[in-house]
Amino acid sequence: MKIFKKVMFLSFAIFALALSSCSNDNSSDDTDVPSSQEGFMKFKYNETVYTFSEPALMTSESINIMGSSGIDNTYKKISLWTPLNITTGSHPIVSDLSNLTTTYQASFSFMPEIENASATSGTINITANDDKKIEGTFSFSGTSKGKTFTVTEGSFRIIKW
Repeated sequence: MKIFKKVMFLSFAIFALALSSCSNDNSSDDTDVPSSQEGFMKFKYNETVYTFSEPALMTSESINIMGSSGIDNTYKKISLWTPLNITTGSHPIVSDLSNLTTTYQASFSFMPEIENASATSGTINITANDDKKIEGTFSFSGTSKGKTFTVTEGSFRIIKW
């Protein structure tokens, strides 16, 4: 029985040691940097940086790359609209909801102060578009109920299915 207990203790110790050596150490300074296999949307609004993990990709007559978080009075959302034939490069944001199939557009919600407002100026820069992902940067501004909003330092990676 003593030998059995020693073998069990030794087995447990080896297992624990092996498990701890394989654990994910998140103590590095890169904890905010998603891996190349993860989607994200990051931006700055009112001098604060926000990150949405795993933004959605929806298509119909255009592509909508959308990140969001919260509910009701804490709801935050950015939608970037692109044509289906999305191309790399810098594209001006145009506020024309009647023409989603050919223009690059953005909308922004930051409840309770801004609810689904269209950007009136800015850019969407597509840096990568392949069969696995779409990546890029963005910045835009607009007005909602007389209040001007500006979103800066935006970046995103959307993983295609």
